[in-house]
Amino acid sequence: MAGAHARSLAPIPGVSFEVCADVDAGRAEAFAREHGFASGTASNEEVFERCDAVSIVTPDRYHAALTLQALKAGLHVLCEKPLTVTLAEARKVSKAAVAASGRGQVHMVNFSYRNSASFHKAAGMVSSGKLGAIRHVYGRYLQAWLATDVWGSWTREAWLWRLQTGAGSGGVLGDVGCHILDYITGIAGPAKALRCSLSTHGKRDGSAEGATSHGGKKLDANDTAILEIDFEGGGDGVAHATRWAGGLANSVGLMVFGTEGSLAIDLDQGPTTMRVLTGPARHKAGKLSDWKVLELKPTPSIYQRFIKSIKTGVNDAPDILRGAEVQAYLDACERSAADGGSRKKVLKWV
Repeated sequence: MAGAHARSLAPIPGVSFEVCADVDAGRAEAFAREHGFASGTASNEEVFERCDAVSIVTPDRYHAALTLQALKAGLHVLCEKPLTVTLAEARKVSKAAVAASGRGQVHMVNFSYRNSASFHKAAGMVSSGKLGAIRHVYGRYLQAWLATDVWGSWTREAWLWRLQTGAGSGGVLGDVGCHILDYITGIAGPAKALRCSLSTHGKRDGSAEGATSHGGKKLDANDTAILEIDFEGGGDGVAHATRWAGGLANSVGLMVFGTEGSLAIDLDQGPTTMRVLTGPARHKAGKLSDWKVLELKPTPSIYQRFIKSIKTGVNDAPDILRGAEVQAYLDACERSAADGGSRKKVLKWV
């Protein structure tokens, strides 16, 4: 993901790469050479001293501490998702972000599926009342890398830590569940309560039950999440995420049904395509192919909007407070799963 950030930020006018940090100085230096940084270092403090803005692209458990340090040092911050691993951390970071905003600092969280033009069009349709009152929402985020080698073996360093709570992973819920929760509630409106069940299955190793450990470390992070959502606006929704969807490398989709219309997004079809059904046509349509197809203009990426925010002084969304809100949704899901899937109220995140 650090490479993805570097490749996305490099072409933006006004951006220059000063220094990158890693716990392994050699790795930082190699990354610096590959992506055109002036230097690499093992010192986070050196980054904070030499840079105006920072991308925080580490395993999840380090997001909170690094974001707090960067904000305190006066930097603009783009943090990978999820913002933190606990709601308590998110509250601390959101408080610091409010103070940083008062000093003119920009802060954003990389909920990257907002890069799709369909997200912004759908959110506008819902907020304008085009679909009427929202009654039901369905969302999905499906990956295949535990079922197939589409991204290489699950034992690769890049993937292995995501299967271990001991490495700070929140499992599929924290990794991609945060994306689908941001996508759903960013379009359909905020959630007031959630129900959640989480599963962890044995990983492919040729045995009947599958591996539950690797290299002496437990593979205990959840790999399947099933959610029910109660919206503040009165509707409800369901969503699911899994690593076991063989044949679907990275599939994200959403359907929203209101009293006056419906919309459908399938990002496998591209970020600028969606289907809508409104007006008299909704009384005649019987299948998805009857819906109107919209082809939209591309929207700026979060990376572009982050830099624009720094230049203009106007903090675009999603900011750290939004990241904390999504963390409150994840917290409700985790409490629900721990309590057998009971409904849990979303707690305050600021």
